Amino acid sequence: MIHNSGIGVYIREYINYIVQEKIFDKITLIGKPELLKRYFGQFSNWECVEADFPIYSITEQIKLPRLIPACDLFWSPHYNIPLFPIKARKRLVTVPDVFHLAHANTLPLKQQVYAKLVTNAAVKLSNKVVTISEYSAQEIKRLTGVGKPKVETVLLGLNTSEFTVSQSLEIQKQVKALYGLPDRYILFVGNVKPHKNLQTLVDAFSLLLQDQPDLYLLIAGKKEGFITGDKELFERIEKNETLAKRIKFSGYVDSEHLPVIYNMASLFVFPSLYEGFGFPPLEAMACGCPVVASNRASIPEVCGESAFYVDPTNPAEIAQGIEQVLTHKELRNKLIEKGFMQVQKYKWKDSDQHFVRIIKSMI
Repeated sequence: MIHNSGIGVYIREYINYIVQEKIFDKITLIGKPELLKRYFGQFSNWECVEADFPIYSITEQIKLPRLIPACDLFWSPHYNIPLFPIKARKRLVTVPDVFHLAHANTLPLKQQVYAKLVTNAAVKLSNKVVTISEYSAQEIKRLTGVGKPKVETVLLGLNTSEFTVSQSLEIQKQVKALYGLPDRYILFVGNVKPHKNLQTLVDAFSLLLQDQPDLYLLIAGKKEGFITGDKELFERIEKNETLAKRIKFSGYVDSEHLPVIYNMASLFVFPSLYEGFGFPPLEAMACGCPVVASNRASIPEVCGESAFYVDPTNPAEIAQGIEQVLTHKELRNKLIEKGFMQVQKYKWKDSDQHFVRIIKSMI
């Protein structure tokens, strides 16, 4: 999952810090050699054990335990831990959220059974559980019964040097042409999955168009390829002539272009029903884009007072919140100013050092 959004971000960050700072005498990374070399090839103080099998698979459970060498500590960056014994003295697992337990009724039975079995095993078999927000820590305790000392929250960071407001008009013009961006749009960034709540956002956008007929909704990311994507969403948009004209999918966005897309947005909207942390609102804030966000899960914890909160199940309230931020200059400026201050709380250096302190305390 090293190249994924979300989980991949902290995998890359923590491993990069550990190998760059030469924290430990011996570091073994298990995965695809070409992928690991792409990210960490400039460092020589790690070795690779090759592994190429699907995550969440039976093959993973059979092969992974055999590949883990004798070591002081094995870190699993996601809950799909090896269930069989391994040659590590201690185990550390990162469980960013327990969506699959909290919203099990939205999943196929096979996924429900797997998630419950493996998540509970991850918490039970690991000596320490790291998560990424206090909300997730409470959810893990509530849904697995684990005691407080075993779970520790390590807040993530944000690369503010990558997400910035300093984009020239010429760059904005190039990005606008490259992705076919409309002149005036509200922005959503994230994958198209049911818990992202885009169906309700579309309902809200339909209401919003009554007073803001020149507005577009831009969904940044690939429309195709989401295995668990919300297919009903696509069908609904395509069948409605107005929505089909006013809702745009950017397609794949290069990481260097994403900040520019945030810069040019009238506002960023994040109606998600469940998040363990949520990078996109912070990215938007760092780019000077005001945020309208869900008042659920970890989102208020992460965004603090720097977002305009709405009930994500109420399309009228979402539409009203968006319109207020679009039309009230003083409110917009206040959210932008508070957003700049909020993102300063999330520094990768602090996160890296906290994570390493946990490892050192275990070995």
